[in-house]
Amino acid sequence: MALIQEVKDGKIVDGTSDTAAASSGKKKNVGNEMGQDQFLQLLVAQMQYQDPLEPTSNTEWVAQMATFSMVESLNNMQQAFDKQSANALVGKYVLINDGDNGFVRGKVDFITKEDGKTKLSVNDKLYDIDKLDTVADEEYYKGSVLANEFHEMVALLPPEKNLTVEDEGLIKSAREEYDKMTETQKKFVNKESLDKLRALETKMDALKATQFTGAVKNLPSVGQVEEADKDKLAEYTGLMKKADELYEKLTDSQRKNVSEETINQYNAVKEAVDAANKKFGNTQEDPDDTGDGSKDVAAILQKILDELKAQNGAGTENE
Repeated sequence: MALIQEVKDGKIVDGTSDTAAASSGKKKNVGNEMGQDQFLQLLVAQMQYQDPLEPTSNTEWVAQMATFSMVESLNNMQQAFDKQSANALVGKYVLINDGDNGFVRGKVDFITKEDGKTKLSVNDKLYDIDKLDTVADEEYYKGSVLANEFHEMVALLPPEKNLTVEDEGLIKSAREEYDKMTETQKKFVNKESLDKLRALETKMDALKATQFTGAVKNLPSVGQVEEADKDKLAEYTGLMKKADELYEKLTDSQRKNVSEETINQYNAVKEAVDAANKKFGNTQEDPDDTGDGSKDVAAILQKILDELKAQNGAGTENE
């Protein structure tokens, strides 16, 4: 039975006779590409049905066979190259475009073939090699991951208008995340996220300065401190300690937001409170004092030890 199959631009056209293929029991080329089997079938058909009066020359047959051999060699080379390229991905950091699920980042653990397709194992999941988007070195990959984590962290920060002093820890964490990156990795951070962080830091500096200024305004005047009795002085001392704690926690940039007038008032009241406490005989708590009497116990033990040494010395002399 004759093989009749229309070929156009090197591809078998659907809809033409499939009788020969059906009778031979061979599967039709699913991809509609002319493979080696189809090429051989066409070559045999051409030889069988050539014009006996004007047969094709041997040179043409040799040329066609050479073309067939070349195509076969190229296919084999392409398959070998694809396999080698896939093998080279093992251990590499890659970005996989997983469609609606976004980009998957990770290291290629191994490659395998499934249903005739090359698959990459990334994060314990297989992906078609066709979904491979980017192959990166370790520096690039880490920069991409760190930048993504930074963007997510900044996205969780409140807008500038809703910022409070309680958010200071979150802002510090975001800044630390950015500062630990190398200069190369920082290039992966988008400008929008970095600008938001800087704006929030500026706002936080102002909020912390305002908080300290409010604490200073609640302090008594120098005259009130000088006229205070012992009980009132204890109250003023407590207010001063709160102002001291806030001031010590201010960063250099935050202190620049505090007015000179506020700083002068704070220093003046602080000196007055210290002087008043000295006047009443109040001393600052010893930072080494644990408050549990450990110093007294140590002193008593040392005294007992000295007495025992003296007794032992006297006993030796008596002997």
